[in-house]
Amino acid sequence: MALILAVLLLLITASASPAQDRVELARVRLTTDPKVPVGCTTLGTVKDDSVKDLRRKIVRLGGDTALLSFPTDDLARVNAIVFRCPPVSAAAPPKSSSASAPAVTPHAPPPPGLPPPPPPPDSAPAPR
Repeated sequence: MALILAVLLLLITASASPAQDRVELARVRLTTDPKVPVGCTTLGTVKDDSVKDLRRKIVRLGGDTALLSFPTDDLARVNAIVFRCPPVSAAAPPKSSSASAPAVTPHAPPPPGLPPPPPPPDSAPAPR
């Protein structure tokens, strides 16, 4: 009976492991923007010619973010500096959609070829 329970326990833990691995691999952030890992802890470097294997190496180092580079002599190879970044705070204010729109100032010159905009209503001189 103990042998059956041991085998059953082994099968359960073995089947849960690949699903957990996939979740960890999916959480790895790959970037070529050097601004992304600012404020993160550098863990080391890895390289591979397979993104899947590269992600596994990043997780094995304990990382969650990697800054990628591609050597010019072998473009199939991917080099990565591995980082562990702090979790994003839930208290951080969400970015508003108006922040992504360019700010329009009333004194900005109009684009070439378009007539100037009308003056703001409160800018007219007061009648005498």
